[in-house]
Amino acid sequence: MKMLRSSRELSSRVDINVHRQPNRQRRAAWWLALWSGVGSLMWLMLQHSQGENQIYQAGDVTTPHRLIENECWRCHTTWTPLQRLVAFSDDAHSIDNKKCETCHRVAEHHANQIPAHKDISCAACHQEHEGTDMLTRPSSRHCIACHTELKTTHGVSEVFAKRVIRFDEREGHPEFRLKTLLKDAASEPPNAKHGVNLAIENFKRPGDAASRWQDRGRIRFNHAAHLKAEYDANGKLIHGLIGKDRKLTDLSRSCEVCHEPDQEGRFLKPISFERHCRECHPLLFDHERFPGQAVPHQTPDIVRGFLTETYTLREFGSRKSEVGLPSDEPSRPLPGHRDFQRLSKDQAKAVLDDVTKAEQIAQQHRHSQFGYEATGGCRYCHEVEPVADKSPTAIADWKIVPTNIPSRWLLHSKFHHEPHRLLSCTVCHADVAQSKNTGDVLIPSIDICRACHAHRPAEWLDGIKADSVPKSESPQAPPNESLKDLLSNVNRGARTLCIECHVYHDRSKNKWDGPFVR
Repeated sequence: MKMLRSSRELSSRVDINVHRQPNRQRRAAWWLALWSGVGSLMWLMLQHSQGENQIYQAGDVTTPHRLIENECWRCHTTWTPLQRLVAFSDDAHSIDNKKCETCHRVAEHHANQIPAHKDISCAACHQEHEGTDMLTRPSSRHCIACHTELKTTHGVSEVFAKRVIRFDEREGHPEFRLKTLLKDAASEPPNAKHGVNLAIENFKRPGDAASRWQDRGRIRFNHAAHLKAEYDANGKLIHGLIGKDRKLTDLSRSCEVCHEPDQEGRFLKPISFERHCRECHPLLFDHERFPGQAVPHQTPDIVRGFLTETYTLREFGSRKSEVGLPSDEPSRPLPGHRDFQRLSKDQAKAVLDDVTKAEQIAQQHRHSQFGYEATGGCRYCHEVEPVADKSPTAIADWKIVPTNIPSRWLLHSKFHHEPHRLLSCTVCHADVAQSKNTGDVLIPSIDICRACHAHRPAEWLDGIKADSVPKSESPQAPPNESLKDLLSNVNRGARTLCIECHVYHDRSKNKWDGPFVR
């Protein structure tokens, strides 16, 4: 039988002094740490003796701050990082908002933000030493930190979204508020449900049978009539607008003819009658006696003054014909010479009758002395009303109701047309060719934006409608590439940062006349 060894016998085999022996690995680690610290300290002292300070900088400053890149004290408070390190607290900030406001005297933060964010630091969103554009392109995480849970000051609201966390998710970002209102067919007064935004009342027409939210512009316009176009099998235009010289014109692929971009390419210029309408809709008033001559597209007082002058000069011309002088064209007095001619009572009455008749024609909805295709006077596009309380300085007894055409719809957003110039206008404004009502607001839905501005664009391709504008089969026409085919092969879409569309500070309240003097 095998004997078991005792504990004494087993312990005799163990070296109980092993802890007193030097550990080569541990000793090597200590020496490495020591010499690394000494070497780093010696290198810092050498760099300092040579006047080199870049080793202490967090990174290059942005281009606008290059003027003060060597004056750290303009932004930073001395020893604050050490104070934060010693106190183990992040409450101390080396960048004070007052230092930022020395140069950037912008509007304050939003008045309705939660009290905890009243004293939010400028540097919390505008981070320096992080690249050339990070100062003005803050990360969306700063926005999401507050917009993850939105609570109104007066309790729960059914109007606004309760959370906004991501653009390319329907649950993460709501539809444009304007598009939501356009779908609202409720007939109650705006203040009952949407009173939080008084500007919304500006585009709900009072008294409309449909009682829908729509464009309140007081002008008659039909996109479908101006975009009609039909081609035969040979690509020849057989139906379109009748323009100058009675030639057929196709505007369905030429939106820029009327909607001209501004110099920057960001917005579109307002429609001008002189540039965009007069060629097809000249304001003719007396084609028999004044062929091709049109009244100015101005106020009724100016129109009456123009007509009075035109018919008065014609009467003076008829007087010259009585004495054998040429009277083909109405003449004006020579500069520096006073013309003492006076109209007779009968001539003055004739001028007044002609002016009154021309004004009546101009105020009609339709008449036979207008345009190349459509017929109509001022009332054809505008709303004409009689002047109830005519002022002593007024000349005409009728007026044009102000058009009130909005220059922008999404007032609190940013949008730049120029980067989107590769797209056909009908990709975003798909329903424009079928729009027959002036009240239609033809801005796109947010799903159209998500087709490109998404991490996976292919998931949003169903939001793009088929092109509703007639296509030409002409061999001279350039080939059209489908946007759906393009995006279906894209792994990542355009950027979805909050600042791509939103502006936080109200720049209209920025203060001018800065603090720096000569």
